[in-house]
Amino acid sequence: MTKKSASLTEKGIKLVQEGQYAQAVSMFTEAIKCDPKDYRFFGNRSYCYYCLELYPQALADAERSIQLAPDWPKGYFRKGSALMGLKHYSEAEKAMEQVLKLDEDCEEAENDLFNCKLLQLMELGFEETHSVRLLESFTTVQAVLASCSDAAKAGSQDPSIVQPGSPCPSLWVGNVTTELTEKHLRDLFKIYGEIESIRVLHERFCAFVNFRNANMAARAMEKLNGHCIENTRLVVRYPDRRAQRILPVPLKSVPVSQQAGAAVGPRRRGPVNGDECYFWRTTGCHFGDKCRYKHIPDQKGKDRKPWQP
Repeated sequence: MTKKSASLTEKGIKLVQEGQYAQAVSMFTEAIKCDPKDYRFFGNRSYCYYCLELYPQALADAERSIQLAPDWPKGYFRKGSALMGLKHYSEAEKAMEQVLKLDEDCEEAENDLFNCKLLQLMELGFEETHSVRLLESFTTVQAVLASCSDAAKAGSQDPSIVQPGSPCPSLWVGNVTTELTEKHLRDLFKIYGEIESIRVLHERFCAFVNFRNANMAARAMEKLNGHCIENTRLVVRYPDRRAQRILPVPLKSVPVSQQAGAAVGPRRRGPVNGDECYFWRTTGCHFGDKCRYKHIPDQKGKDRKPWQP
């Protein structure tokens, strides 16, 4: 780090502490010009872009910091945060897992890793409380979906099974742009079973895909939610989003890695000051409008500690 870049960095950090992220971006940009090989400058600028909700730029800087320092955990944390901002939760999950491989004591990464899984299930239509309980029982998103698929395959009529809707042969597909045709969807979904019909509603940016049986639909939902096609990322879930009861933990012995609470990470923290969101006031809340607690604009980041990213 040169003397000039060190001075610019110091000014940038001070601006960040004052919440002047756009001005801080300018400082870190100048520091990068002085020393383009210093990975920390890209990490700092990525954080500023994230705070400004400029997630593509935040992601680009995070990836550059990783290229320069593959073993720097904060680079992966910045990448995961940017991906969460972009709502690419599955990719963000992988980034947060990498953070914990490099720094197993990073509490923020543990929280965000859990939130990545939680948000993936919520995108599929699961209720938040149910998603938390399911992750405690099955640990991963894949295990939760597999349990639903197994229930559908067995033709279970147990009302305690939780899915975004009752196991059924129909799927709702979101983010269907005008570039996506019925043929595109048919060619994509037919890999997972026999399709009886497809209805595309471009005016609502969605479609309905009807399979011959529920097992085919469950398999397609598991594989295609988040799939990219024709420059859009599909959201795939059951049409019915009504809440149901919790999927019971299997009676057979469960491996330690899948027992309640194991390797899941901490739950979301409760509210502060009555009904304000803890994460909104500290490291940032990725739930947006879905958050059950208040996001008061003037309180954003107010309780962030100096050591928090």
